[in-house]
Amino acid sequence: MIPKTKEKLGKEYARCEKSFVKIDRALFREYSSLAYEDLESATKETNVRWAVTKAYQSLFLMCNSILVRKKGVYSKDHHCLIVALANENLIETSVLTRIYELLKTKEKLFEGINPQVALYEEISRIRIERNNYLYLPKTLRKTTKNSKDIIEEVRELIKLLGEVE
Repeated sequence: MIPKTKEKLGKEYARCEKSFVKIDRALFREYSSLAYEDLESATKETNVRWAVTKAYQSLFLMCNSILVRKKGVYSKDHHCLIVALANENLIETSVLTRIYELLKTKEKLFEGINPQVALYEEISRIRIERNNYLYLPKTLRKTTKNSKDIIEEVRELIKLLGEVE
């Protein structure tokens, strides 16, 4: 979850800055390529647990691709990556709006949520789903989506995020 106010988001970003690693901006292509490779691997994975993990990882890598391209840094910290994307407005409003519309057609829970926040909330939700699959036994998982739905949603998100200039 990202902080709800601009002030809290700025403070969280300042805390996260020390975790960012400087990197050549041209390497964003490699992160993007890895994202597509991991997504393809997720679709072929027969183990549901690892399919969801790979799908989330591909989304994480695509988001890092944007951070590398626009800021020349990457983040190993999943929360800080989301905070950086949101605080620095690294994804154009038009892309965020298209993502919001995509998510709204899939889930009613996004009604009333600002389009600029929906993507970041959804990334956090997918991360929680990944954690449930990765760390909990089947009997304790409270997942809301199956692995194929998660992979397909990640595919759609990555396609849109790949359009970020």
